[in-house]
Amino acid sequence: MSSKTSAPFASRILSIALTAAVGVAALPVAPASAADALDLVVAPAKKAAKEAPATDGKTVALMRFTGDPASADLRVDIQSALTDGGYTVTTVALDVADAAKRIKCKDEPTSDGCLEALGKWLNNSPKTAADYIVFGTVDSGPEKQAEIVIYSVKDDKRVETLRPMLGTGDLILPIVLSGAIARALDEAANPPAAATAEEQKILDTLDEPEKTPEEIAAEEKAIEDAKKRAEEEIANGPVNIEDVEVDLKADFNDFCREGKRKKRESREDPKDLRPKCQRGPFWGYWQPRAWVALALTSGAAIGTIAFYSAALAARGPYKDAVDAVDAYTAEVGGDPATDPRLANDNQYVVLATEVSATGTTMRRRAVFGDAFLGGTVLLGGVLAIIIWQDRRDAKNYIKTEKSLRAVSDFTVAPIVTRDTQGIGARFKF
Repeated sequence: MSSKTSAPFASRILSIALTAAVGVAALPVAPASAADALDLVVAPAKKAAKEAPATDGKTVALMRFTGDPASADLRVDIQSALTDGGYTVTTVALDVADAAKRIKCKDEPTSDGCLEALGKWLNNSPKTAADYIVFGTVDSGPEKQAEIVIYSVKDDKRVETLRPMLGTGDLILPIVLSGAIARALDEAANPPAAATAEEQKILDTLDEPEKTPEEIAAEEKAIEDAKKRAEEEIANGPVNIEDVEVDLKADFNDFCREGKRKKRESREDPKDLRPKCQRGPFWGYWQPRAWVALALTSGAAIGTIAFYSAALAARGPYKDAVDAVDAYTAEVGGDPATDPRLANDNQYVVLATEVSATGTTMRRRAVFGDAFLGGTVLLGGVLAIIIWQDRRDAKNYIKTEKSLRAVSDFTVAPIVTRDTQGIGARFKF
């Protein structure tokens, strides 16, 4: 073969080799093995499955209930109702408090922050992932009040909080309660649409239907007539104020006075019975005569104490004198008052005179103490009567003042409905 023929052939071979090399370089790198090829297909699926929550929108994590043993039965009833309502129920063996410790939440276990953290913790595992969390507790008292909380994990908020009384013996309550929980979840998942303008108009007219012009005119006339009757009754009849209540302690600040009492121009003028603010609800109602009686009673009590104390002090010398006489009679071997032979000196007379003098002093002081004690009791009784009278007068005064205020605050308004026409009165005490 000549050199002219071999040159074009070699050029074609080189072009084919160059094209093949460019094509191979453009192809993707083949996996080294079948396992590597499987990882290329499965890895994106695993990542997508990890990111997507393993819930269907109607999955409920039912926590363990706490409190009274009746909480276990309540939890079973709720689980059955939710299952019948088409919800997927995942039972969690922890209560909210234990779960809060598990996730190391330092706030109140039922706080919004802890519940939000609990929802994220449950959704970390496909086995416990949920759209809602339901937990509760039952009080151990006789009423067995329960508290059931429904929490939305997606919205991070409480859907409903129910507080039924399980101790009432109501057999229908468990059925209605379970249905209420299912209904609350349904409304949370599919909230009802807002009322349209036409529907709202119908709702507004349910309590007060639309009225004809004749009905409106009749009501306006009834209102005017009721106003006229009210004015006539106020002008011709007194207001009944017999039911005015008076509390000296509660009404004290409203009627107490600052400074001195008002002086009366004559005896016919009423006394100023306002209590003094600085003295408080008890001492403030005292009138001057009560203070005089208190002073006299206190003086008599002090006198009683003084004379009884003096009599007690005189009892010591009296007993000493009696002991001296007893010692002398023991020494001489008899009583000189009955046996003149034993009275050979004046010592017995001196001792007997001392007994008589000290005894007289003690008895005189005790008698004065008895007199002052009787005066103290008598004046104390007078003081108690005066205090009662002062408080009675204060009640009558406050009742009169409140009655006057009631008359000044007396208002009358007509009451007109489809079935009733009249007037209403209001007092403000």
